[in-house]
Order: sequence, then C-alpha cells, then structure tokens
Amino acid sequence: MIQVLVTHPGRQHSHQAALALQQAGRLAGYWAGVPALAAQMERAPAFLRRRLGRYAPVPLAEDTEGTVRWMPWTPALRRLGDALLPRPAAAWTDFAACRMFDRWAAVSLPEARAGAVLACEISARETFREARRRGLKTLLDAPSIHHAAQDRLHGTTDPPALHRRIVRVKDEEIALADHILTVSELARETYLDAGVPAAKVHAVALGADTSLFTPRLADADGANDSDGPATFTFLFAGASIRRKGFDLLLDAFARVAAADPDARLRIIGPRGDAADCLNRRPATALAALGAIEVLPPVDQAGLAAELRRTDCLVLPSRNDSYGMVVAEALASGVPALVSEMVGAKDLITEGETGWIVPVDDVRALSERMLWCAGHPGAVRALRAACRRAAEAATWPAYHRRLAALVRRLLEP
Repeated sequence: MIQVLVTHPGRQHSHQAALALQQAGRLAGYWAGVPALAAQMERAPAFLRRRLGRYAPVPLAEDTEGTVRWMPWTPALRRLGDALLPRPAAAWTDFAACRMFDRWAAVSLPEARAGAVLACEISARETFREARRRGLKTLLDAPSIHHAAQDRLHGTTDPPALHRRIVRVKDEEIALADHILTVSELARETYLDAGVPAAKVHAVALGADTSLFTPRLADADGANDSDGPATFTFLFAGASIRRKGFDLLLDAFARVAAADPDARLRIIGPRGDAADCLNRRPATALAALGAIEVLPPVDQAGLAAELRRTDCLVLPSRNDSYGMVVAEALASGVPALVSEMVGAKDLITEGETGWIVPVDDVRALSERMLWCAGHPGAVRALRAACRRAAEAATWPAYHRRLAALVRRLLEP
C-alpha cells in the first residue's frame, strides 16, 4: 500500500487530509508550519503560542518515529512580516516563508518512507522535483481556484513582481503534479478552463465540524420559532476583502436597511483591503444607528455561537474556492445566501437551504436580502433542512472521499 506524506506551510485543511490518510493506513507523515501535537505547541516560543493558540491539537496517532513535524520558523517569519512590515513587503515575506518551507521539505524528503507526497500550492515545486527524481507520485493540494481565473475575476493586491513569481511557481507545480486536488467542482472547472487535462484534476469537497456547529436548542428540540423576533439578522463571517465581495455586501445592505429598518448586519472577521468601505456613508450612518455591527475575529466556538443567533449567512464572494463558513452555517441550521462563485454553492438547494445570486450583482443581492428580511418566518422555517444538508459536508465524509480518491489514483 503506497504511503503518502502530507506537507503544508500552515494548516488550512491539511490536517484533515492527514487524518483521512491515517485512518486509511496510508499516512507516511505530516509536516506543517503549524504544530499538530500538543507537545509541539508546548515547546513553541511564547510569541508563537499566542498566535497559534487558535489551532487545536490534531488527534493523530502517537508519533513514535518523528513523522509528525512542524517548522517554527515558517509561522515566525510570517508573524514578523505581518507585525513589522507594510503590506507589500509582508506579502513578499509570506511568499519567502512558503518557498523556504518547500525547500526544507524537499531536502528532508529522503527521510520520509513515502511513495507519494501531497503538497500545497506555492510550497510544492522543489518538493515535487525531488519526489519525481525519487519516483514518488505527486499530488497538488490546490485550495484556490486557478490563478488565471483569479486574475480575471478580481486581480491581485500583491506587487506586480511578486505576482509574476507566484504565477510562475504555480504553473511549474501544476506541470509537475501527477494529480491536482481542488476543494470544489467550481475550482476544478477553472483548472479545466485553463487547459489542464480533466483526468488530472479532482474535486474533493471539504467538511465542517457538525458536533461544534449545531442549531440553537429550540431547533434541535424540533420547536418552531419561525415567528421569532421582528429584527432579522444577516451575518458576514470572513475578512473584509474585495474577493469576498465585502464592498458589494455593504452596498446591498444599505438598500435593504433603507426599506426595512429592522434588518441588521453583523460582520465578524479580520480587516482586509475593503475595510475602508465601513468608513464611508451610508455604512457609517447605519453603524451609528446599530444596524451594522462590526466585531473582531472569533475562534471556531465563537463563530458557532454567532451562527446560532443569526437568521441568514451572506457570502457574496467574487471568488471563494469553497467557503467553509457555508457548510458551518448549514450545520448550525442557518440558510446561506451566496454568489455563484462560491464553491460551497453545491450544498445549497435554492429556496430550501439558501439562495445563489449572480456574482458582482448588487441589485440581485439586495433584492434577495430584502426578501429574506421581509419573510423571517419563511427563512427560519428552513433550519431543519439546512441541518440535514450539512450531513453531506462533515469531516468524516471528507475523510472517506479523500481516502477513496487516493486509493484510486495511487493503486488503480
């Protein structure tokens, strides 16, 4: 049975891939920039423990052979860049951290008893070159849509020289990969549109923690509070960036609030390149009235609590390869309103678990939001259907899908 090494300069969903492969008896090792084991976190420098504290230990089997590794200088370099440098320079630092991790993994590859390696984009080129030299299979973890689609949809805020470097690395990784694993059919289609052979690209939808993300108690008990409070609450959870359509959301909500003063918008997440939109009218006026509330980022438990007090999640992204918060909302019994460029739209049945609107269309977004605010009972009545839909988007379901795909790709 071919064993697979998983490498990632951060974490994202790579630890879930490691768990899936461990359960299938195929995990050769897990090397990441975020500590996976509690003992590793305890040995981290204090300034890194504060930054990495939001990451829970990964329930991997006891590591008796040093196969679970973490590289503290990867998050350390990123932390220093974010803390000390202006945005363009910090972007270069982040790229350098990924490239350093890649070179470290390539040099260390002979120590792994693996027949294949699953490595994340921007940190896979050198690893794949060494893997091919040694006759290992190469699997590219592609959490984003193809870079050509990104450029077409919203461009980049990176310095031009950096962007060219990133594109070059990504193209070389795609060429070196035996197979590419995307997180949605939407993302897979962007690779096919870019000319990558269909047989090489595979979509494996992600999951959500349905034990943490649960409906409010009244919903779990089967009670119907569809006639609940008059105030209707929308939630946006994510970075305030153009890619996630944050500017579109504020424009749409301004139209909603003008027609329905009882509508509310809660915003949770880090500041991004569109955060300044909050400093302009009418957003400032709505915030002063309490119609818009902005909160800092929260951990997963905090997000679960926020979702349980929400009527509808809104994610009008110009590009979201998946959109994990959609699965988390559905698991919480909350319908989702998303753009057609959100990969997790595959979980939504129109009018039953949410709605899908055209990308970059403020009018369509505001009209659907206004309908939701005007029909709170109808929206709240969807909660049970949302929870049922989330059953296809659990992490155990992802583990099974990934293990089956890896088995088919490595041992056809």
